[in-house]
Amino acid sequence: MLDLILSHDRIYSKWLEMGGGLASALILTKQQLKGFEKIVSSDQAWKSLLEIAARGRTQDAWLAADWPSGFDELVLCVPLCKLVDWECAKCTIGSRQSNFSCAHDNSLFGLIGTLVERQERRELLEHLKKIELMLEDKNYFWDISGVDIVSIPVNNK
Repeated sequence: MLDLILSHDRIYSKWLEMGGGLASALILTKQQLKGFEKIVSSDQAWKSLLEIAARGRTQDAWLAADWPSGFDELVLCVPLCKLVDWECAKCTIGSRQSNFSCAHDNSLFGLIGTLVERQERRELLEHLKKIELMLEDKNYFWDISGVDIVSIPVNNK
């Protein structure tokens, strides 16, 4: 079941094959998140994820290229990161979380790693729904200090 998340190299290659644009980055990020949600929802796969995540996180600060031997939440959003060449302020997510990197523990994607580390499965599943909403609707922003999603009202004049 762990193969539901593509490795850094595989997701990057797939994104390039699909044209390397925003639309394909969003599609592939959503696919990665759906696969991750299935892993988190499965008792056996969740246990495996916790074991993988526990290996090396304190020694290796960036494990996105290590999946499935190591886990870093950024493996879920590689196409979005590559699209903007790691310039978070230009990213559809980074620009809506005060230009913070998704590597930040309280960022939209960074919180995934925090919740996995804390083994907060239910909260993680709820958080994945917030990420999906952020990917679907640009009127939502991530409050990195409040660690929650906020909606910006749209004027219908």
